[in-house]
Amino acid sequence: MTRSALSALIVDASVVLAISLQEPTSKRAESILREHSRAGGALLAPAFLWLEVVNVLVRRYRQSSEVVLESIVDLETLGLESVELDRPQLLLTIDVVARYGLSAYDAAYLALAESADAQLLTADRRLAAAAGARAVPLDGGHAVHEEAPAYVTSLTTWPGAAAYLKELRARVVSQANG
Repeated sequence: MTRSALSALIVDASVVLAISLQEPTSKRAESILREHSRAGGALLAPAFLWLEVVNVLVRRYRQSSEVVLESIVDLETLGLESVELDRPQLLLTIDVVARYGLSAYDAAYLALAESADAQLLTADRRLAAAAGARAVPLDGGHAVHEEAPAYVTSLTTWPGAAAYLKELRARVVSQANG
């Protein structure tokens, strides 16, 4: 099966952290990633994933910069392709925040999965629930999420939101296919 014939798999920080921290789900995560790569599928993540991972390792786990650097080098062997968050993707992320009340970071993973018509590998139960059938839940891992902000409102109050978001989705899908 060629890379273009197999959908991409979006990987979030909870999965990468499970692997880095050698959590009980790390072997399953590595197996899923290897199988997907062997079948020719792309492994994608928003470029900010690396900052999110560094932040958690330093702030939550108090790891030294040397240990964090070693972890990042080890994680590079996973073969993740970083995807920059451009303006259309940012606007799709805002839509996902409004629809599901996720943090902007979690919403960006789901927006990328939706725009790439891909599955989303995550250990975050809330993100998996929002992703629905797109989710490949990695039970038990390291959930990295923030509480939903109180200011989340629906984009549907803006009269042009539906048409604008439809146009953005079409543009992102066109760019991905072309």
